[in-house]
This record gives sequence, structure tokens and C-alpha cells, in this order.
Amino acid sequence: MSTPVAPQPDNRFDPTGPGPLGARPDMADPDRQSAYPQQPDAPQSYARGPYAQGPYAQSDQPYPDQPYADRLYPAQRAAEDPGKVLGIISLVATLSTFIGFNFIGPAIGIITGYMARRASKEAGFGDNEFGKWGFILGLVFIGIAVVGGFLGVSLSVLAAMMS
Repeated sequence: MSTPVAPQPDNRFDPTGPGPLGARPDMADPDRQSAYPQQPDAPQSYARGPYAQGPYAQSDQPYPDQPYADRLYPAQRAAEDPGKVLGIISLVATLSTFIGFNFIGPAIGIITGYMARRASKEAGFGDNEFGKWGFILGLVFIGIAVVGGFLGVSLSVLAAMMS
């Protein structure tokens, strides 16, 4: 009587077993039909040689399709608004009212705002927004300070008369 033989495991994926390491089951047996059929119209690889570029081959132009080709180099850049810096200074000086420069900040803002707007208009640019807001807010803050000063003086005079 013969002894029973245990079935042998399929070790095609076993690194110690026969066949290439990590081979697919359909690749281990060359006579076996592939479980993964090839598509008849599968695209070919773009590389036809060691340095082939396929559909994205280089053209005669050194840099085709540059997204920023219309940008100017720093030496050729367009003229800047001459009142731009003065406008920013105007707005910052006017807003310095909130940190305690109640009279001097808005006064500087009004003067530099006017200068910024004039410089922008003379150079042919549109109205300088920073300068405009520095000028307007400077007038408003000076007006509030003057009204507050008059109110303070009148209240102190009224208090002195009552005592």
C-alpha cells in the first residue's frame, strides 16, 4: 500500500520557488493563455529611441509657448506712478492718529496726499487712491480733533463759570 502524498502548494509567487521572482501566473507558463488580454489599439510607447520626445518634440524656437513671454524685463518695465510712495506715506501718516499723533499725523497726511495726487495726475496716471484716502481721512481726523478741542474748551469754561 502506498502512503498518501500531500498536495504541493503553488509556489509560482514564492521567491524560493521556480520561475522569476514575482512573476504573474499567466507569465510563468508560456503556453498558457493570458488572463489579461492585450488591446489591439493600445498606444505605443512615445520613446522610439534613447532620446525621442514623441508628440512634445522640440521646435525651432528656443522657448515655445512661454506663459510669461509678454512680460517685460526689469530694465524695460513700464514707468511707475510717481505719486505711489507719497500716497502710501499719506495714508500711513493719517492713520497714525490712532497711535497718538492726533494733529501732526493727519496734517502730514493731508499735505502728502495732495502732493501724491498732483504728481500722479501730472504724470498722466489716474487718481492716486492712497493719496486720496490719506487726504480725505486727514481732513476728517483734523475736523474731529478741532471739534473735540472746542468741545473740551467750552466744557471747561462752563465748569469754571458754575463754580
